[in-house]
Amino acid sequence: LDLAFFLLAPTMSWTCQKTPQIMSSLMACVIALRLEMVGALTSDSKDIYAKNGFVHQVPVLSSDEVGKLRTVLDQMESQFPNGRFPAVVTNPHLEHPEVWRFVKHPVLLKTAALLGGIPVTELRVTGTVVCAKYPEKVDSSGKRVVVWHQDMRYWALTPQKVFTTWLAVEASTEANGCVQMMPQMHRMGDLGHRPHPDLANNTNPFAEKLALPEESLGPGSPVCVELAPGEMSVHSGWTPHRSRPNLSNKRRLGLAIHWIPANVTVGPRDVYYEHEWRLPVDPSDANFPPQILQFPGKLKAEDFAPISEKVTPGPICESQPAGASEL
Repeated sequence: LDLAFFLLAPTMSWTCQKTPQIMSSLMACVIALRLEMVGALTSDSKDIYAKNGFVHQVPVLSSDEVGKLRTVLDQMESQFPNGRFPAVVTNPHLEHPEVWRFVKHPVLLKTAALLGGIPVTELRVTGTVVCAKYPEKVDSSGKRVVVWHQDMRYWALTPQKVFTTWLAVEASTEANGCVQMMPQMHRMGDLGHRPHPDLANNTNPFAEKLALPEESLGPGSPVCVELAPGEMSVHSGWTPHRSRPNLSNKRRLGLAIHWIPANVTVGPRDVYYEHEWRLPVDPSDANFPPQILQFPGKLKAEDFAPISEKVTPGPICESQPAGASEL
């Protein structure tokens, strides 16, 4: 795909200056070519996803596109204190039109639909998360670790259908704390989340102070889901996963998108949370912000909280809640 952009770049540069309409047509042709390639690329990936509950290193964005997304997120990051994303940055697609455009990217949508086994017209985005993990010292006592968990345990969905795409904006490696997943355990349903001693002081209500014990994960070994910029992983809502600290000297940055079929109802939680993130929207919505299709539990449209006040779904860091990310 990058080769296609390289070969077309001189023509596209000249055309952009001379005839915007031709430039638009060329870009449409490139996207169409990439969409044709998605089916072939995802054929084997669908089998891997069905077997393991996840698949990774799926190409989605070109180097130019992922560079533009990185610029958008860098600009967002600069607005936070100390120029760093906080632990909690949910649903940026409802606040930033540039992020919404990337969520709606036709290649991403088609790939997600094929791997998730849901027609594009039936896909709904129930939430997004900026996943930033910054370098830490090897001897740090407050390393950011996301405990073993299954997303479905926390999200009160009926029927229980959800999957997540994790798009790498920068390289995600074992050294910088990439997501780790346990293969072939997604068919087992809830593996038995239990109170976790290191989450006793957890202030994130979505974590519910629960995690999966190691003995529930079976005899298999976790897979480090390493990704190059522009690649994504896809995992089932029942796939056990975690992430370790970033002990490299480079930031890890990704955008997680949570997807549900249109027939899924987002139900109330055991506890009423003032700041709700499960707000399904239709990726085909041409408006911005897109129309929120469900307000779960007691939440109503007039209760809709600013994005910056929302909390991140799922378990957070074992020992440093203030600096944790979701994945």
